[in-house]
Formats: sequence, structure tokens, C-alpha cells
Amino acid sequence: MSSISAPFGLRPVGTTGGSYDGSFRQYPILSTYSTRICYGDVVKLNDDGSTVTVQKDTGTSAATPIGIFLGCKYIDLSTSQLSFNSQWSGAAHTSGMAYVADDPNLMFAMQADGTVNDDDIGANAELEQTASSSTFGMSRVSIDISTTAVTAALPIRIVDWMGGYDGDERGSSYPIMLCKWNTGHQFGVGVVSGNAPGGG
Repeated sequence: MSSISAPFGLRPVGTTGGSYDGSFRQYPILSTYSTRICYGDVVKLNDDGSTVTVQKDTGTSAATPIGIFLGCKYIDLSTSQLSFNSQWSGAAHTSGMAYVADDPNLMFAMQADGTVNDDDIGANAELEQTASSSTFGMSRVSIDISTTAVTAALPIRIVDWMGGYDGDERGSSYPIMLCKWNTGHQFGVGVVSGNAPGGG
């Protein structure tokens, strides 16, 4: 039971068709990209005209995710060594590659920023984009539960409480919920023209 607000971003736990096997895809990060990305953050692809790279998706009421950031590797310019990290610090490194869970059918766990009512199940919601933790390399994205609606453009859909209807999370002050992408995924359905890399 979650009685304390301690958001951790998005954590892959399964797919709409079954369990999550831990798979991910690698995407490049621009060496000069200066925004911190932490484990559990929502990321998107960006086409800068010559290269498609990963960036943090800071959308709230709308987003165009490619998936969930699971860490990265890069050449640390201060040591010239290959480094692995749960976060992209925003410092200039080279050969950066992000590990991204990019399945559009992914199911993920998220903490809500308040009490979830029974009729919020099946509703869509906005993302609450709280600043990530550089100390722990962890996202702080959560569900903005005050925004639940049938609005089709909202980025996530609430599927259930973690543990189900009879589980400990139902009735919690800040429950952990099972969610999925609702719309806008760059490899899924519902992508508005121009949101995907190379789009017009």
C-alpha cells in the first residue's frame, strides 16, 4: 500500500498480450543534448535533419513517446572510458546510446499523485512531469489523477491497480497503477502526422 508520494516514473511490467521479457532497443543520443534523462522517463525520437536521436519527452496532456528510458552507455569525456549509467546527465559525452523499452503495447507501473477512484479505471490521463532525481538517476514522472477523462489525445490509459481490484493499492493515498500508452506512440496507432521522425 502506497501512503507516501514517491513517484518513480514508468516501469515496464508486461504487455497487453503477456509478460515483459526485458527487451529494449538502442537509440543514439546527441552528444550535445543537455537535458538530463533518468531511468523511467518518457523519451521520444527527434529528427534534426541529419540524425534521429532520443530526447526526453516532457509532454503532459499530449506526448509522442517512443518508449521508456532504461539507462544508457557513452564515452565519458573526462576519462575516455566506456560508461554505463541509469541516467544521461546532460553533460557532453560521445557515442551515447539510450536503452529504450519501445514496444507500443507495453504495460507499465506508475504512481498516481492522489487517490484513484473506481471510475478512473479505463480512463485516460495526463503525465505529471516532476523533476527527476540526479542523485538516484530516477524519474519522478507520475499520473496526474485530477485529469482523468475520456479525452482521446491524453497520453496514457489507466488499466488497473497493481495487484488488481482486491489488491493493497486500491484505497491507497498514492496508489501504484497499471497503465498503457493511449495515443501518440511513434511506432503505434494514433500518431498525429508530423509527430514521428521524418513526418511532414
